[in-house]
Amino acid sequence: MTTTSTQLLEDPSMVASASHSPRHTRRVVIAGAIGTVIEYFDFSVYAFLATILAVVFFPAQDPTAGLLYTLGVFGVAFVARPLGGILIGHISDRYGRKPALATAVIGMAFASTLIGLLPGYLQIGIAAPILLFLLRCVQGISAGGELGSAGAYVAEVSPDHRRGFLTSTTQVGTMIGTMLGSLSVALLHATLSHEDILAWGWRIPFLVSLPMGVLALWVRHSMEESQQFEQLEERGAIARVPALAALRSHPGAVFKVFGLTLVSFASYYLVFTYLATYFEKQGIMPPGIAAWSTTLTLALAAVAVPVWGGITDRIGRRPLLIGVCVANLLLAYPLFLLMQTSVAGAVVGQVLLGQIEAAYLGVILAAYCEMFPARVRSSGLSLGYNLSAIAAGGSAPYLATLLISITGNPLAPSWILICTALLSLLVACTVRETANRPMPTL
Repeated sequence: MTTTSTQLLEDPSMVASASHSPRHTRRVVIAGAIGTVIEYFDFSVYAFLATILAVVFFPAQDPTAGLLYTLGVFGVAFVARPLGGILIGHISDRYGRKPALATAVIGMAFASTLIGLLPGYLQIGIAAPILLFLLRCVQGISAGGELGSAGAYVAEVSPDHRRGFLTSTTQVGTMIGTMLGSLSVALLHATLSHEDILAWGWRIPFLVSLPMGVLALWVRHSMEESQQFEQLEERGAIARVPALAALRSHPGAVFKVFGLTLVSFASYYLVFTYLATYFEKQGIMPPGIAAWSTTLTLALAAVAVPVWGGITDRIGRRPLLIGVCVANLLLAYPLFLLMQTSVAGAVVGQVLLGQIEAAYLGVILAAYCEMFPARVRSSGLSLGYNLSAIAAGGSAPYLATLLISITGNPLAPSWILICTALLSLLVACTVRETANRPMPTL
């Protein structure tokens, strides 16, 4: 063993700052982002097609019930996410970041392609929504392991002073993937009749998942393993059951990730996926324009995320975490009120809410990775993150639709943002500053 390797193994603080060539760092960042783009395209396109899938997969007698069933199946994928966080996080922390990321993308591409091939309710009856439910569970498992493994991988090759910026590029991947999902639906509405979309056009975005998944698998297959993980293997410090080890050794960090993510998930899935359906159902704009509004919101947010990631490297993680929660508390209701005034007001409101979420996405991955040592980083992050997904992610579109149905108040979705922002703010006030410091290793 070389002197340098010996020093790295004897001094845990040096592992986090182990040198990586700029070329290697770029390859890791690109591989993490490309895979995340494809994962989130596959996962989110379901939401943009919610009103179509409600007709294809559920009885047509009650359109509102059909939409609620469709959004319920959307939410079920989030219930499966913690299982994915445990299973794929286990692979990541026990066998390496590289096989975990390959497993995640294979599972997502497989499930999405099969959804695109499913017969509808008119063809096979109740079996159609049951099969859709099962495949969404597979998607949820795959998505549950993606971000924790990709975030840990990028964080472990990032210099301490650029970790916020570089890890934010993984979140840019989620934005671009979601944006491509929105764009694909906008193009469907622009090029096909409503009848053609119902008959066969809705399948196209799901079937595109197969070649996209092959591309992501090829990119990730060429990646090198994380040096921090390899050094843990050399030391014999790999956790046998990483998720359990994370709960035992860092329960506070798991809870903080859970609490901080509540407002992020609620905002992400209300602003970037649900609002397209909301605008259509409230008669604010037709589905094609709603899809374009969401695409614009996602594009502007994707540009803003790395800017905020760079800012957090300069001012720290804590100020941004607190600031975004306060912004949601103060602005959610006025911006939903603005959406009721006109098409232009709706677009402006959606874009501004998207910018608030972009600031949060720019900071959270770096902040979360810095809370955990390398041996349980993927599992601890994924566990807290995906438990929050159940509470505030998949449930947000369903709850928003239900609240409007019960109260008749089109501003009801803002209450979800306000409540989750308050909870996340309470947690953010307890977070210690970790920017520009080596990440813990053991």
